[in-house]
Amino acid sequence: MSRWWKVLRDERGVALPLAMILLMILTMLTLAFMSLGTVEPQISKNLSDGARARQLAESGVEWAMSSQVGNNDFNGTTLLGGTMTTNGSCGTGNTCRVLATSQTLPGLTSTQGTFTVTLRNDLNTKPADQQLIGTTVTRDSSTTVDSNGVLILTSTGTFNGASRTITAVIQRGNLNINAAVSLPGVQTDTFSNDPPCSGCYSIDGHDWNIADTSSATGTAATKLGIATYTGTETLTGLSYEANAESGFDDSQKRGYVQGADVNDTATNPSDTDAAGTGRRTIAADSSLNPTVMQTFLSNLASNPSTQFLNSTQACAYPSGSGQPQGLQMAATATANVVNISNNCTGASQVNQNVNLGTSTSPAMVYVKGEYDPSSNFTGMAVTGSQPITGYGILVMEEADLSFFQTSQFTWYGIVIVTGRNIGVGFRSGSNTTIRGALIANETNPGEAGGYFEFLNQAATLKIQSSKQAIDLALRGLYNTRISAYREN
Repeated sequence: MSRWWKVLRDERGVALPLAMILLMILTMLTLAFMSLGTVEPQISKNLSDGARARQLAESGVEWAMSSQVGNNDFNGTTLLGGTMTTNGSCGTGNTCRVLATSQTLPGLTSTQGTFTVTLRNDLNTKPADQQLIGTTVTRDSSTTVDSNGVLILTSTGTFNGASRTITAVIQRGNLNINAAVSLPGVQTDTFSNDPPCSGCYSIDGHDWNIADTSSATGTAATKLGIATYTGTETLTGLSYEANAESGFDDSQKRGYVQGADVNDTATNPSDTDAAGTGRRTIAADSSLNPTVMQTFLSNLASNPSTQFLNSTQACAYPSGSGQPQGLQMAATATANVVNISNNCTGASQVNQNVNLGTSTSPAMVYVKGEYDPSSNFTGMAVTGSQPITGYGILVMEEADLSFFQTSQFTWYGIVIVTGRNIGVGFRSGSNTTIRGALIANETNPGEAGGYFEFLNQAATLKIQSSKQAIDLALRGLYNTRISAYREN
């Protein structure tokens, strides 16, 4: 027994097996580390390639927004109205417009990656797309005709075999404008002088093209001269329409407001009715109302590219009229460049030249004022003796707009004055043409009487409805935004 016990307790010869086991373990660890050493760089490379591909997809979205979607008609030949493709790059069951295929970034080659971009109407939305758009949006019924201002942009970036796809919902704000002058707010006080000469004044609901000189040649349906909201004013007890008509209280004033008439016939195409007896030159229209205006303006203000000019009473220019001016827009030697300034010093000073856009690149000027309970503060005054020409949208929020310029001010697009105790005034000696639409949207039903949403004392004033100019203004990139997106 003791012999076997000694044999079992004998440890001679154990070192070799233990050494072999340890060697095998170390070999396995070494191989594992070596394997990880070859895999990790590949993982890093895949992550890097994927990140590059996603950046290319984002670049495709930016490229499409700036060069294709911005300033183009959604229904035009460049976008939905152009050559459409089904399936393939569009995705199974979709019809789209292919905007770019394997396109490189400017100055780079395909070895640095490419992107492919498609655009389609929201007709062919998949369930995931509908979640992006929102269930409250009524989808379009045609692949080539956009009615709701919503499109779906898809961009795929590719780099070294890696690809990433971004789907973005593109939305464009819309205003259904049916008049040369719209007063969609809760007050519609108007005042006008008699025209100082034949043809000096015109508020015309006929459709003027931008290039028209002496008559309207547009093809859109004839619209109202002045449109108001439907309902009754709080202070006056009059309908909005009747209150607006009260500022045009003689035949000369009524004569320069032109539009469709409820009594128009082929033999009697123009309105000669007295105020309040059915005239369609000034009429109620529910297409624009305070809610619609607020939604549109909120979308404009939330666009990341929107830059605001602030108008404050703290350091306003004094005025002989008794209405201090927070900002002055002064003409320069270049018609579409103005100088906008305030009377502040130091960090609050505003003194900058502003480009008012062109027919191919409209601009937006957005002025934010401050509430004036007295109604005696002018948010911005237009001044100067040289011509001023602008294209796009001019917004005055919580700020009056007054025209004092002695030379010609011409705006192609939409001029919007909105907020509490606001108004637009065409002052004595001024010369102004707005081809497109003017909107004065009063949001305070309790503003005291004697302050006008529309005031005309000008030397010349022509406000001419223009679908072409309105469309130009609404197509600006400033009015187009990405409302939602996802990475597929």
